[in-house]
Amino acid sequence: MAKLLGLYSSPMGLKNSISDGLLNKFLEEYKLEFPNDEIEILDLNLLDMANEPMNSENFMSFWSEEKSNQYIEKLKQADKLLISAPMINFAIPATLKNFIDRICVPGKTFSYKYNGKGTSVGLLDNLTVQVLTTQGAPEGWYQWASHTNYLVNIWKFLGASVLDPIVLAGTKVELLNKLTPEEVVNTKLEEIKKQVKLFK
Repeated sequence: MAKLLGLYSSPMGLKNSISDGLLNKFLEEYKLEFPNDEIEILDLNLLDMANEPMNSENFMSFWSEEKSNQYIEKLKQADKLLISAPMINFAIPATLKNFIDRICVPGKTFSYKYNGKGTSVGLLDNLTVQVLTTQGAPEGWYQWASHTNYLVNIWKFLGASVLDPIVLAGTKVELLNKLTPEEVVNTKLEEIKKQVKLFK
């Protein structure tokens, strides 16, 4: 039996968010494929640790036991990490960035002991990660902006094995903008089923 940790990050709320809907649909298929796995889902909007950005006032206490270490332990105890993230102003949501800032700790999730040409060593090699992202614009409209690439590569940096992301793009343009959120999510159903089988 494997343990999956899932992260909601959209500020739109569960009822209105396409990215959260994408995660929910993925979980539906996942539970059919792996019915005995343990699943824990965190809504980052509801966590203090994800709603307080790093600044000069909290820098010395930012990586506390309550707001940092316990979430690092959750990641270390999990086998799989499922993340959904919409594009917000060409980047990931602030809650998800705050979460990542909290868990990127040298000596705990990566090492400064350089390996080869100045590369660090990721310490979260227990994790397999599936990234689910959405964006209003079609893929490729803004070559300089890719929240998907950032998420894929930050988890690779931390040592995780990262599967091909599922990207639901163009949600604000035709034809997807004529569909309900559920219909939009269902356009990715076959891709979801394929990735679920690989999420071992």
